[in-house]
Amino acid sequence: MIYWHKFPEEINMAPKAEGVYILGDADQTPVYVGRSDNLYERLSEHPDPSNSCLQRKNIKYFAFEETDNSEERERELIEEYNPECNRT
Repeated sequence: MIYWHKFPEEINMAPKAEGVYILGDADQTPVYVGRSDNLYERLSEHPDPSNSCLQRKNIKYFAFEETDNSEERERELIEEYNPECNRT
């Protein structure tokens, strides 16, 4: 289950820990899945200006999961949600 937080108002909810994150649009549809060694820092950098898909999306929500196995978990989430901005 995804627990959504408002972006960017609740960015301080993200820990400074390794994990995966999901960015969602206004309908809470996952549009991007990523991973980072520092979730708070990475989410603070979004939306990524080099990702034109994310620039077009109205990112309103984010979710995160702390995990030491972020590469594998990122792949699982991308496979599960097939987010639009991970396809470009």
